[in-house]
Amino acid sequence: MKYCPKCGNRLTTNDKYCDKCGTDVSNVTTSQLENVQRVQTNNVETKNSKLRRNCLIIVACVVMLTAAGVVFFTLQSENMNNSLPFISRKEKTDHAAARIGYTPNKKMSSKDTAGFTIAYAHMNFPDDSDWAQAYDKCQMGELDISSYPEYNFGDYDVKAPQGGAVYVVTPDLGYVVSDVNNPSDAQITYINSKKGAEKPVYFHTLAKKVAHSPHKNEVRSLGKKVEVVTKKTTPKKSDSELNSKTKSRDKLSWDDAKEKQLADFMDDFGDKMDQDYDEYNGDDALETNAGQKYPDIFEDTDFKLTDDNKVINIGWDPELKKDDDYHVVSIFNYDGDSDESHITYLFCIHDNQPVVLVDQTTNGDDVSVKETENADLKNGFAKIVNGDDSDNAD
Repeated sequence: MKYCPKCGNRLTTNDKYCDKCGTDVSNVTTSQLENVQRVQTNNVETKNSKLRRNCLIIVACVVMLTAAGVVFFTLQSENMNNSLPFISRKEKTDHAAARIGYTPNKKMSSKDTAGFTIAYAHMNFPDDSDWAQAYDKCQMGELDISSYPEYNFGDYDVKAPQGGAVYVVTPDLGYVVSDVNNPSDAQITYINSKKGAEKPVYFHTLAKKVAHSPHKNEVRSLGKKVEVVTKKTTPKKSDSELNSKTKSRDKLSWDDAKEKQLADFMDDFGDKMDQDYDEYNGDDALETNAGQKYPDIFEDTDFKLTDDNKVINIGWDPELKKDDDYHVVSIFNYDGDSDESHITYLFCIHDNQPVVLVDQTTNGDDVSVKETENADLKNGFAKIVNGDDSDNAD
């Protein structure tokens, strides 16, 4: 192989002329070829060196331009941060609460505080029918709240801390505000005569949760509708209250007259609910869609409360003479349209108190019951058991 001494074009051994530049290469010697090869190699190396140098220059320029761009963007971002407000999640929450009447360190009235507190209770205790009723009464403008230094909720004697107050929603429900002069910084403790005191919650936490709940638009309305009266001393038990407590301690009873009252009540209740209820007549078994036969089922099937899955001692006992925990005095059943669908109400006396259990069990070896959440049923049955002659049906 040889190369053209003029242009360096690669030639075959037999080539006489360079096909690129036309040079006569027939007399080119080996030394000339070596020189040509050396020159060509040097030229290639020179070109490669220049190429590498140019690449390095380009890379350096790109790096410098990139760095300059980063610096420029950072400076622009800082300028924007200095000129525009940055709202954190905490501040967003504060703004949401402010829109419904709460801001930190704001002087809030007892009515404002009550609006937030009632809304939070309704949201935080969804299964508590007592709080649900209190919420409904507040919406209708029928809720009166009184505050005391201390108050007795059933077996729980609640005393407010210094600077605080006990707010009585009903004889069985209430809440304690640890600092009535600064409620936005106070702790709220909910009280229930059945459960005692709930874990305290800071009012600012409570307000922010309400602000992001479906009840946020109702808070101001609740605060305006509720009535809050401050009492300086703990209420004394009046003669009527003492007589009422004495009456409640008297042993309850059940008879045919009360059964008829309940039957009339259930007729009205069924019309209201668009449900046709059958009454156990004391003779023929009352069979549900699920195949349960009352009252025979009490003898051979375990009844469990859905709340804790514990077996309860329950039986048919309208005369209240048996050794049962739940004395069933009346049974009403409604069968739904679908297979095994039914609603069976068991009207009971438990711990000398009227209780309405509901059974909707469709399968399994046990019967699951729970206390009904229907306020009409509970109040209507209680009035009948206690001998209240007022109209029971709405």
